[in-house]
Amino acid sequence: MAGYIRASMIEGLDKIADREGQDLRPILARYGLDDSIFHAVETEIDYEDMGALLEDCARSWRLPNLGIQLARLHSLQTYGVISLVTRMETTVRGAAHAMLRNQFLHTNGMVTTLREIPGDGLAEVIYAPLSITRPQQAREMSLVMGKTVLAELSGRRPEILSAEVMFAAPRGKDYLSAELGCPVRYGRNAYSFLFRDDVLNVRLKKQDVAFHPIIRRYLAEITVEKGTPFAETVSLEVFRQLSLGVCSQDKVAAALRMQPRSLQRKLKQDGTNFREILDEQRRRRSLALVQQTDLPLGEVALAVGYSDQTAFNQAFRRWFGRTPLKVRRQEGMLA
Repeated sequence: MAGYIRASMIEGLDKIADREGQDLRPILARYGLDDSIFHAVETEIDYEDMGALLEDCARSWRLPNLGIQLARLHSLQTYGVISLVTRMETTVRGAAHAMLRNQFLHTNGMVTTLREIPGDGLAEVIYAPLSITRPQQAREMSLVMGKTVLAELSGRRPEILSAEVMFAAPRGKDYLSAELGCPVRYGRNAYSFLFRDDVLNVRLKKQDVAFHPIIRRYLAEITVEKGTPFAETVSLEVFRQLSLGVCSQDKVAAALRMQPRSLQRKLKQDGTNFREILDEQRRRRSLALVQQTDLPLGEVALAVGYSDQTAFNQAFRRWFGRTPLKVRRQEGMLA
C-alpha cells in the first residue's frame, strides 16, 4: 500500500525558501519534483517523501520549526475536497468526524482519530502514521494543523491541555509547546493532543444547505475515481483501531457499517482475509513501538492486541527473525 498525500501540504514551502534566500529546486529534485508542484496542489505525492523533504529543508536552512512555520500558512482549505464535508454538518463534532471519515481522499499515510473521554470533559486527537520513520517537521505540522482546524470550525481558540510526540525533546527552544500553548511530552508512544471537548459542541455558522446535493454528488464521484481497494480501507480501519488499543473483526465491520460475514466475503474477493490484514498491521505497529519508543515490551504487546507477552515475542520473531529486545537495542531501522 503506497502512501500518498496531496501536494497542498507543502504549499507555501516555496515562499519560506524565498524569504530565507534559499534555492528549493535542488532539494525538490531529490524527490522527483520541481517548482511546478506548487501550482498543482491536487497532485498526490509520496507520503514518505513529503516528510523527508521537509526534514531536508529544515536541516539545510537551519529552521528547526519549519513544519510549524508551514502550518501557519495553511488553513482548513488546505485539505481540499474533504473540507467541503464540514458544510453539511451542524456542529464542530460532526464536522471533525466527517473530515476523518473522508481522510483517505487527502492521504492514506496517516490515520487520525478523534476520541472523547466520557465524564472528563476532554477529547483527544490521535495521529497514527503508517510509516515507521519519524519526520519531526511533518508531525509537528499535523499537530498544529489539528489546532487550526478546530479553531476555524469553532471560531474560537481551542484549549489544548497537553500533547505527546514520539521524537526526542529539542535541545534548544521548545517551538511546538509555544505554538500549541501547552506542555509537550516527548519520547512517548503516540502523536496526539488533549483538549477540552466543549469546543466540539459549538454550532457551525456556515452551512450551505442548498449545496448539499452538489457536495454529496462530488464526493461520490471523487470517491469512485479514487477507487480505493476494499482491503486497503479495511487495513486503515484496523490500523486506526490498533492505535486505540482495541481491534476486532466485529468492530471493524461495525465501523464500515457492514456485517462481519460481508466483510470477510469482500476481503476474499480481494484475495485476502481479516486475519492476514490484522497480522500485517500488528507487525507495522509493533515495529514502530519497539523502535520509536521506550514503552515496556509488555505494554507494547497489549497495544497491538496480545494479552500474553510470550505470544507477542513469538509473533515478533516470526515477523523479523529477532526478539523485540534485540531489535530495540540495535541501531538502525528494519523494513
